[in-house]
Amino acid sequence: MKRTLHLLALGVVAAAFVLPQLWLFSLSLKDKAGISEYPPRWIPTHGSLANYAFVLSQSQVPWYVLNSARVAVLATLLTLVLAVPAAYVLSRERFRGRQGVMTGTLVLQMVSPVVLLVPIYGLMSSLGLIDTHAGLVLVYAAMQLPLTVAVLKTFFDAVPDAVLEAARLDGASRARTVLQVALPLVAPGLGATAIFNLAAYWGEFALALVLLDSQPRFTIPLGLFSFQSGYETDWHLVAAASFIGLVPVMLAFVLLQRYFVAGLTAGAVKG
Repeated sequence: MKRTLHLLALGVVAAAFVLPQLWLFSLSLKDKAGISEYPPRWIPTHGSLANYAFVLSQSQVPWYVLNSARVAVLATLLTLVLAVPAAYVLSRERFRGRQGVMTGTLVLQMVSPVVLLVPIYGLMSSLGLIDTHAGLVLVYAAMQLPLTVAVLKTFFDAVPDAVLEAARLDGASRARTVLQVALPLVAPGLGATAIFNLAAYWGEFALALVLLDSQPRFTIPLGLFSFQSGYETDWHLVAAASFIGLVPVMLAFVLLQRYFVAGLTAGAVKG
């Protein structure tokens, strides 16, 4: 009975996430008349891929996807590069003010980026990074860094002290201990934070709207916003472009899921 209830709960949660995506895909296969038909149909009567062909060939959606991929990947890498040493030091080193740093990190995560839009714009303007992907990457990494540090710290806390002490006794430097011993053990944490950050950067809208001005530099959320018109919006094209924007995130999750399993089953000490 417990297993049945558990599977039922998982099914309900999965349906809450999957059904909107299936409905979006259904809308993307309809024409303008099919969008407004009543009652709505899950399976289009005359479904086709014409919307996808139009969006991919007659719009800038491919450029929007490439821009989002560039920004999201670079921001994710920068966030991990900065967060890994910070999380390791907070987890393994004891120094004055350590608890204050940890508390400040959590407090910073509570501040919404929307509240900081005006000072962020002023700072990026003074640096000459308005309407550049470099400025957007720096802001994204700064905003997501506190949460990433807090999450990775919990994974470093779970690494056995004996493993790190054995590496140091064998003559490994601190940097080598982190790179070759600690990081492989926290691979699930790295994979989890990477996919969470990637998804957050991919779908972020407010900061990109403020920092990007020219359409060729738009990311996919701004590109979808530009599809809307003051008079009439072609929602079937918006649906097709939206589903295209979802595919890279889904693929990234599927690929990184393998590393989750590999990291969970890997052992530090054999024999």
